[in-house]
Parts: sequence; C-alpha cells; structure tokens
Amino acid sequence: MINIEKIFAYREIDSITPLLHGYEKRNKVVTFVPLNFVDKITFDMAAAGAGVIGDYTVCSFRMKGVGTFRPGAGSNPFSGKKGKLAFEEEVRLEMECGDNELEKVIDALLGSHPYEEPAYEIYEFKKRAKHPAGYRIVTKKKYSVKDILMKLNAKVEIFSGITGKKFSRFLITSGEITEAHEKKARENKIEAVISADKLKYKIKLI
Repeated sequence: MINIEKIFAYREIDSITPLLHGYEKRNKVVTFVPLNFVDKITFDMAAAGAGVIGDYTVCSFRMKGVGTFRPGAGSNPFSGKKGKLAFEEEVRLEMECGDNELEKVIDALLGSHPYEEPAYEIYEFKKRAKHPAGYRIVTKKKYSVKDILMKLNAKVEIFSGITGKKFSRFLITSGEITEAHEKKARENKIEAVISADKLKYKIKLI
C-alpha cells in the first residue's frame, strides 16, 4: 500500500483520486462431485485454504448436471458397472485459492473425493487488488523538483532533467515508472510521476 504522507502531508493536498489498479493472480479449482459428497469436499477444500474472498470463507459456486462414464475392465467404480455407460447426477463445484494454498487444496480434493479418478481442473485468473496502485494527487500549492527533493530527503532517481517549473498535479505510484504510467498521467493532465519504493524514489516529469 502506498504511503502518500511520506511525500505530501494531507494538509498540503487538495484532492486524492485512485488512478491505477494492480491485479493479483488467483486459481480457480473446479471439480465434479456426486450430490451426497458436495458438502464434505467443500469444507475439506475450505479447511485447506480454498474459498477465501476478503473476509468471507467457504465461498463456492455449485451447479447441478449429469456426468457420464464407462468403467473399464481394471476399474473399481464408485457407481455403475464395468463396461456399461453410467449416468451420475453431479455438482460442478468451484472454489478459488492462491498459489500458496493450491497444493493443499488439491490434496484435500483428491483425499475427499469418492471417485477412483476424480475429474478436476485448475484455471488461473486475475482480480483487482484491494488497494490502488497509483493515486492522482492535486496539491494546494505548486512544487519545483528541488522542493520535492528536499521533502523526500532520500535516495532519488530523476528520469527527466531538473527544471525550474513548478507542479501541483502528481501521480504517486510504486515500482518502475512505465509507459502505461506516463500514458495515464498524460490522459489525466498530470505533470510529474513520483514512484515510492521503501526509501527509494523516482521522479519523471511529463
């Protein structure tokens, strides 16, 4: 989370607007479960770390359908007969998790599923991070690059040369200053981008 007060005190700011958003990678685990086992598998996967969305736990999606299979000669089917096409009423169960929980979630799924060969799928997807990755800051007065350097009192990299011009519209972000940052800045009439990464800062004049 960006600490704006390390650059500008709130009394110096006229307005703050979220402008950039980061996205975090998540995993969607999908499996197909006979009706009587849905709750058990849901809670076992949840205990392993799946189904957490913010302050909510055991989050899942369920949809009924019919699965088909023909058990082979060497199989040990949960239902149906070897060599015969079987129809099983099932629930499509979906739960999400992070990379750190994925292995335990799959272990829980496989350990709880009654089928000899459980069908499951893993999809990667992205969702917007809770905290913005950049803010448009409009200050009550204008600052020169020298003024900003004195305020920061830290290691600074300046990408575009020092100028005597003063600014009041800034994009505060973190990490590398990319073309996407510059484009967003121009679109929003921002005059300078300041990247804050711990005690190291970068300034790019637009």
